[in-house]
Amino acid sequence: MTIPTNQNPELPLPPENLSRRAASSEPVAATATVVIASIRDLIVHLHRGNGAKAESILTDVSGHLQIMLRSGEDPGSSAMQRAQQTMFAIDEVRILLSQSDFEGAAAAARDAGREWKQPGAARD
Repeated sequence: MTIPTNQNPELPLPPENLSRRAASSEPVAATATVVIASIRDLIVHLHRGNGAKAESILTDVSGHLQIMLRSGEDPGSSAMQRAQQTMFAIDEVRILLSQSDFEGAAAAARDAGREWKQPGAARD
């Protein structure tokens, strides 16, 4: 089986190649929006005592933050420092949630939200 090649480099790549490339590099603005919205949802579910949903949200937020931390961006940049500090706060939420301390976990989630919104960091 032969794979067709692009004989004319001036023509654009087929859409399937473009979509794969776009999917592998999630826009930072979209990630930032997802993270803050997820932290808000996390706080609500912690106040309601819904540990299972809170754990699911924690996993999602951690995943988005890991994507940012592994992006190859300058570790000294404000965006990377913001992601690191937010990850520390999210880890604290996870620890408190594992101890069924929903009140403490909600406070730590609020701290995570404040870390994420620190001035000087990249905005969406």
